[in-house]
Amino acid sequence: MSRTRVTGVVVPHPRTAWRILRVAVSVSLLAACSRTTDVSMVDALLNEAKAGIAPDRRTAVFDVHGTVSGTTLTLTGEIQDAGMHKRLLAFLGGKSGWTIVDSIVSLPAPSVGDRTFGIVNVSVANLRTTPMHPAELASQVLLGTPVKVLKKVDGWYLVQTPEEYLGWTDDRIVCMANDRYDAWARLPKLIVTAEFAWVRSGIEKSSRPVSDVVAGSLLGLRGSSGPLYEVEYPDGRTGFIGRDQSERFELWLAQAKDTPERIVATAKRFFGVPYLWGGTSAKGMDCSGFTKTVYALNGVLLPRDADQQAAVGDPVEIPGGNVDLKPGDLLFFGSHASGEKPERVTHVAISLGGGRFIHSSADVHINSLNPADSDYSDFRLAGFLRARRIIGAGESSGVRRLAAIPYYRGDEH
Repeated sequence: MSRTRVTGVVVPHPRTAWRILRVAVSVSLLAACSRTTDVSMVDALLNEAKAGIAPDRRTAVFDVHGTVSGTTLTLTGEIQDAGMHKRLLAFLGGKSGWTIVDSIVSLPAPSVGDRTFGIVNVSVANLRTTPMHPAELASQVLLGTPVKVLKKVDGWYLVQTPEEYLGWTDDRIVCMANDRYDAWARLPKLIVTAEFAWVRSGIEKSSRPVSDVVAGSLLGLRGSSGPLYEVEYPDGRTGFIGRDQSERFELWLAQAKDTPERIVATAKRFFGVPYLWGGTSAKGMDCSGFTKTVYALNGVLLPRDADQQAAVGDPVEIPGGNVDLKPGDLLFFGSHASGEKPERVTHVAISLGGGRFIHSSADVHINSLNPADSDYSDFRLAGFLRARRIIGAGESSGVRRLAAIPYYRGDEH
């Protein structure tokens, strides 16, 4: 090979050096392409697994990442639970030829210890999308509601509600280990039936408030004193609330029925309540928070968001576009499918019968899809997509009733 000497250092001839550089670049590019292919394959497999195992990020944690080195795939991140973890490993094992190093954490995380259950301890607990106060308000959970505690970060808890919705709250729950949670679940309960009320520290009306409560709040029942019930909070605080503002939960649950008349009557109790994005109580509610609250106060647990609610219940036929619905049906609005763009559900309302409906938009009020009606809304008619029937729908349609959930029956979990 021809060489040229420069200050005592042997270097290749320029043309030879160029050939060496080209070979080195080619090898480097091949290696980079191989790494890119591996990364793309891992991402594609994880996306496929997520679509099948945890398609909705609002109801399941699937934060898994993979890196490839030679024939080894290393998995890191977090996943909802041990069952989902096992399914993911089985899926990847059947799809790839890599040796898998599993470093995924199955929730609940070690940071919560054995206190993997929680009970909401304020009238309305805010759930945010990330563990910080400026984050979006994802939802709210009422006093006495049980949650799964999945993770703790700097005083914030990642929790999952009975309708499986995920969110972060900052120490507004009482975390419990298994035995304490079971004991609390078996306690007699009281449900608040007034839209808004106070629990006071004594039997006098002038007694200091313990906290406010809203319709649907649950408290432990200690006893009664004349026109008052004595109640207990999950953290052990006690107080008194009027009998005319509450009811023994087991009696209420036995009588709770989602009839058209009851759903409509409950919905109308919230006339004028302001719209609040993420809200689910008489203090303020968004459209799906409104429908969820109305049905919950009649013993039915609906999913949290409008598009999730559109996937449960029985479909309602609307022949020829004639919107003549039964009271209690859910109406869904949004943008119609167009070309490759899918349908998008953005709003939900409760039918009052015919084309009239009640919903939360700015506040809770009535509109109609009938142009001859004084409450007609051409905007809502243009965005009307379809309807679902919750009343009479079976559990196989995704409609869950509180009486079928062990915590609300007072059973052990």
